[in-house]
Amino acid sequence: MSGESSIVFFGVPWDGAVAGRPGARYAPAHIRTALCSLPKRFDLEDMGDIDVVIGDAEETWKRIKETAKALNNRRQLLIAGGDHSVSAFTYQGLAEGRRLGYIVLDAHLDLRTTSEGLTSGLTTRLIREYAKEAPITVIGVRPWANPRYMFNLAEKLDVDYYTIDDLEKLGLDEVVDRVVSRHKDVKNYISIDLDVVDPAFAPGVNAPSPGGLSTRETIKLVTGLSKALRPIAVDTVEVSPPYDVGNVTSNLAAVLLYVSVWQ
Repeated sequence: MSGESSIVFFGVPWDGAVAGRPGARYAPAHIRTALCSLPKRFDLEDMGDIDVVIGDAEETWKRIKETAKALNNRRQLLIAGGDHSVSAFTYQGLAEGRRLGYIVLDAHLDLRTTSEGLTSGLTTRLIREYAKEAPITVIGVRPWANPRYMFNLAEKLDVDYYTIDDLEKLGLDEVVDRVVSRHKDVKNYISIDLDVVDPAFAPGVNAPSPGGLSTRETIKLVTGLSKALRPIAVDTVEVSPPYDVGNVTSNLAAVLLYVSVWQ
């Protein structure tokens, strides 16, 4: 996985914004190992990990943004976080000078504010504040894992969302079709918070919430969205290896990055 390539992988070993269970800083190493074990079907350049600054969120986020900006001429970036805050700044680095859609698989709407404390639960709000007219869609939201005001806020901020109940009612194919219709006219960034997966299948996450997607459903969603939209970047975040069982969550994160690569 070395040499110049249009597809680039890098890790962000940062969990300084986690309000729940820490450990996401260990995820890039585990995901990289799992990704390297998969059959080679595309050339991938591993750029290593961003040199984060422990205890300094602003400097770390600045480095994430600068790294993404420097790589925005590549066909596709694959990023292994880290807590979910890393997505906001990777997005910012890639969105300069263009309208960039944001699609996130997540149990949570992540619309908190910095006044509520440093948390990775502010990522979607940060992206909306940065890109006021970009389409944003959240898939897999758990009604019981988000306060009521979050849903009202999502509507106010024009953040489209599908709850886990919507997915069951509409079916995965219909949800993919609807999201593609909303995002088809822009380049897109896909973020996969592994807590969208039911903890029975992905126990090693920062904020586990029961009633989530199965492994197969998540792979199907990511594959369908990636084939249709050809995203310029895909990340996996909130994997916490200290709480994992047999590396199943890290392995799933690696497979999700793998199937997101469009040919």
